[in-house]
Amino acid sequence: MAPQQVSENSSEHTSSQIPESNIQNSDSSGLNLEDFNTLTLNNLLTILSKIYSTNNLLILDPTLSPLVNSLTSFTKLKRHGNFENLIYLNQQSQYQDLTIFSKFSSLIILIEDNKHNLNLLEQLLFTNLGILNSINGLKINIIVKNLTNSFVYELNKICNGSHTFESILQLNFSNNNKIEKINSINIISRVKVWNWEALPIFNEDILIIDIDEKYSGIDEYFNEPLKQVNSLANALIQLLFIKENGNENLNYRNILKLKNIYGKGNHSDLLIKLIKESKIPEYLNQNLNNLEIEFYNSKLISNTDLIVIERNLDFFSVLLDQVNYHGLIDNLFDIQFNKIIGSLQDESQISDKILSNNNDELYTNTLKDLNFSTLGPLLNKLAKEVQQEFKNNKQDESTNIQDMKNIVSKLGQLTHKQDLIKKHTNISESIINKLTDFEMFLQFENDFFEMEYNLQLSKLKYFLSLNDKFGYEIILSIVILISIKNDGIRERDFDWINQSIINNYGLKVAMSLERFVQYKLIRLLADQGTNFLSVIGLSGNTTTATQHVVVDNNEDTSTQLGITGAQDTYKNNFTLIDKFWNLHPNQEDELESSQPIGIEDKVSLIDIYPHPSFTLPSNMVPLTFRLIESLYYRDFLTYKPINNVKKRPNWDNLGVGSMFKGKVIDINIDDKSDKRTTSTITANNNNNNNNNSNSTSTSTPSKTSSSSVSLVNKSLEYIVIVFIGGITRSEMSCLKYLQQKLIKNGKNKRIIVLTNGIINRKKLINFFID
Repeated sequence: MAPQQVSENSSEHTSSQIPESNIQNSDSSGLNLEDFNTLTLNNLLTILSKIYSTNNLLILDPTLSPLVNSLTSFTKLKRHGNFENLIYLNQQSQYQDLTIFSKFSSLIILIEDNKHNLNLLEQLLFTNLGILNSINGLKINIIVKNLTNSFVYELNKICNGSHTFESILQLNFSNNNKIEKINSINIISRVKVWNWEALPIFNEDILIIDIDEKYSGIDEYFNEPLKQVNSLANALIQLLFIKENGNENLNYRNILKLKNIYGKGNHSDLLIKLIKESKIPEYLNQNLNNLEIEFYNSKLISNTDLIVIERNLDFFSVLLDQVNYHGLIDNLFDIQFNKIIGSLQDESQISDKILSNNNDELYTNTLKDLNFSTLGPLLNKLAKEVQQEFKNNKQDESTNIQDMKNIVSKLGQLTHKQDLIKKHTNISESIINKLTDFEMFLQFENDFFEMEYNLQLSKLKYFLSLNDKFGYEIILSIVILISIKNDGIRERDFDWINQSIINNYGLKVAMSLERFVQYKLIRLLADQGTNFLSVIGLSGNTTTATQHVVVDNNEDTSTQLGITGAQDTYKNNFTLIDKFWNLHPNQEDELESSQPIGIEDKVSLIDIYPHPSFTLPSNMVPLTFRLIESLYYRDFLTYKPINNVKKRPNWDNLGVGSMFKGKVIDINIDDKSDKRTTSTITANNNNNNNNNSNSTSTSTPSKTSSSSVSLVNKSLEYIVIVFIGGITRSEMSCLKYLQQKLIKNGKNKRIIVLTNGIINRKKLINFFID
């Protein structure tokens, strides 16, 4: 395959411009999350400008292509890098003709820091093609996204470089003002490696750190949680101490100083300890002088609640179809950096696949978070309004020049509106055509939580009999859903399920079932005879006359810390959790929205939906969202109402520790809402609060004096929510719902989400299959 010529139209995007939404990108204090993207791009362009050769070939890691494309146009990139052609670094690149590479004076290799790329580099430079030995004088510039010392060490071994282990260990690639920062290093005379410092990417109103869309970090959560926790901690520091575009100095008006810290889960506890006890003190000591540190500790007003949530608390939100608009598009067609990847019904307009840019206010402001059932009538209504406006303009026979100019301008705007309506009508029709094949499964999802265990198994058998219509992704998700909903699956039922999957989908898919058991997504129950409670419907499984005993469920959850994020987190049966947290709110009192909606209008979710139950089938609310919401509001707790007697956000008396395994963290750093005396309270096992023996609620003495000078906007505070293991699009829309609820109730708090990536059922299942 010959190198590809980079054309002027290589990218639909000319810059990383994320449009406004209900959760604003910037605020009155000057905090602008788009600065993350700008700084990331500037860091890359700076490196390219330091490569002085003029006839270069770009060799690009395919996983980086969507990111680079979202940050800038290739026109701008090639201008800074002095290249006209590119090839991708993959197995195919190892079979290029050597004469192709001999035409260039330098190779610019842009890659992620991982073992796979190291292997490809070794093949390209030394073993398969052996470019370095075959082409004299060819320079190699390797640009690595967030270069690590371990990558330099391995590359040095591959190139047989002269650097010692000790010298490599001393290299500093981070922003540490007290130690000399290294941006590049010569491995050997013709091979130079550069550190591309990439910050979290602001994409679709959230900050993400894993740009590989294959699993979006769910693989790291299960297999390398320490790596993910550390990456999230580093990204969190960059958020708390965000620097303005092009400015290496801190702007104290933009600093997010922690006021409260909340967390649920053992890895959440680990991340919080890492931030509080290591990362923040380390950052202050390395980047500020003693006077600045004193100012930060004693004068700067605290303005941020930090909430850390783990993915293992709620897999329903991952396994169920997302029924909000952008969730359905992602489920059916995949979205990568605001671009639809799959094929639509009408592909005549390439721009139809670009979802979020400055020219699609209909998607950004109105349609994105709505339940899909709302879209059809709304698009029809908007089409009629635009049609009427066209008629009104045609009837205007004014001869005044200014009036005519206004009419022409209005016609242009109306044409743009008409194009947007056509675009989303096309996308909606493509969704409907796809859903036609899965209508039976969608109905199953809607009825699932009303079904008894045996009926759920009966439906599973039926779907297995239609294996030509329903793929393994759906079948495996049903098995996991049944297990979580019923607190497990009987061993004898698991045996026939396993055999049926072998018969229908093969051994590879069946083996993933064992991995689901290993990673605690499926719980096995041994059959131990008749149980009176289960007969009368008072046990976790209301459908069987069999006593269920959990197989191998006595392990200490803390033993998995750092090994895997997999954990069977529910202490109570799901029926109780469902009722207590009101995961299926009563829909009888829901009213039709009377809110008029136009194309430019920013939709108010709280005026359309009385409950945040519009993003998942069966009108379900994500459990993770309920945990976050309960810190600020408890009005949804209808099964067992529990009032909050404090002004400060808290989980007191909600049983968070008694219902779910894993540590509960509640730290008051500098919140004087209740004017409490500084003290430290450690809950014991007999406490009826939310805390158990693993839970700690502390109030830390504040160093901020009563005469503190606020260099931040006093009226604006922040809620930074970190999702370890990824976030779903249903949760993203629900958090927008919470943002609007906070504003409506006069709480000027801005929600900022940081996570490894956006996940869904396909990514979860494929990780276990692969």
